[in-house]
Amino acid sequence: MNHRILFGSYPIPRFAGIASHNFVVWADETGRPLYEINGGAANADGSFNYCAIRGPLTAVITDYAKRDLVYHPEFYVRPTSRTALLIDGSYASIAARWRAAVNVAEKIRLSGLRYSFLIQNSNSVATAITEGMGLTPPSAAVGRVRAPGSYRHLALDRA
Repeated sequence: MNHRILFGSYPIPRFAGIASHNFVVWADETGRPLYEINGGAANADGSFNYCAIRGPLTAVITDYAKRDLVYHPEFYVRPTSRTALLIDGSYASIAARWRAAVNVAEKIRLSGLRYSFLIQNSNSVATAITEGMGLTPPSAAVGRVRAPGSYRHLALDRA
């Protein structure tokens, strides 16, 4: 089995599981997560804001070998998360795509863009990360409905 990049969706309990938080994950040949990228808002101290309404838009890279839930969220391992395969391949081919994803995440962090629950959020970050790897986000919802912000293209070139 190959390494793979997955597009994930976590149904948010606060919204009865209808709205979702989208993310992107790199899993090894056994399905074990190696890295995950989550978009959202950052708190003033740089920690991930799990209950954001507003704030600076960020993209956080979680290294599953160095776990710290305050600064590096993990949604792939939550039992209610769903995923769709974006691509599978050799370690080298997936690593090359992931480097592109990390570059997009850095652009997002430095962009000065603001988080907005309905417009510019984790879902637009997951879309930007996916497209930055030269991949296409799932055309149908991974969760119950297509999440707000998932159609939004971030203005990274203008930031």
